Parts: sequence; structure tokens; C-alpha cells
Amino acid sequence: MTMSNHLTGKFIKKGGRLDFSSLASSKQFELFVSNVPENSIVEFFYEVTHDDGTLPQLAKLHVMLKQLATHIGETVENMKILVKDRAGLCIAREVAGKEYFLAKSFAECSKEELSLAIQAAIEISQEVNHPLM
Repeated sequence: MTMSNHLTGKFIKKGGRLDFSSLASSKQFELFVSNVPENSIVEFFYEVTHDDGTLPQLAKLHVMLKQLATHIGETVENMKILVKDRAGLCIAREVAGKEYFLAKSFAECSKEELSLAIQAAIEISQEVNHPLM
């Protein structure tokens, strides 16, 4: 595939069916499908959006981390630390004369903190010429 092999979008339930929430989502899906080679297996993940929006943000962030790690030859774990540091989710603490580096878990982040992490991933992607958005 020449394009990204990931797709995120939104559906809305109407009449017992899941329909695209917008024409743009529908067109993105069509473009994605047109770039999938025949007989490919495509995995998917559905999540009902909650008011805090954190589960969809987590899913989006993890896709972005995988893409960035693959592009720059880094591990996903190291990408998480780079993104957390850029987003201000890391602190250094000194305990008994030793310095420790602590990074907040994405699972414990607020909606706002996850937005900062997503923005940090986008900024890093632009710096390495691999735009995610």
C-alpha cells in the first residue's frame, strides 16, 4: 500500500445499523478500501464514544505511536516516552540522592492530556517528514 494502512472514523447508529457519521468519513473509508490489496485481512476496533472521549483518543494515539515507531525505526515504548516528554507528561524526581524519570500512563490521562499527547505525536511526525494528519 502506498497510503497509510490505518483508518479512523465515526459511525452513528440509525435504524439498527451503523452509518457513516459524515460524507467525509464515507469518502475516507472508500479511499482506504481502494488501497487495500485483494485478499488482505483487515482488523478493526469499534468503541462507543463516551463523554470524556478518552477511549477513542487512546486508540488514535496508539495507532500514531505505531506508525511513528515504524517510520523512524524506534520501539513503540520509546516513542511513548518521547511523546509523553514532549506533551509534558514526564517528571524527574530525586529520591535519596538518585534521580528518577516518571512518565504518566496514557490510561491515567485526562481528555486534555491525551489531546496534548496527540498534538505532540503530530509535531514529531512533521519533524521526521512523516505527517500523520
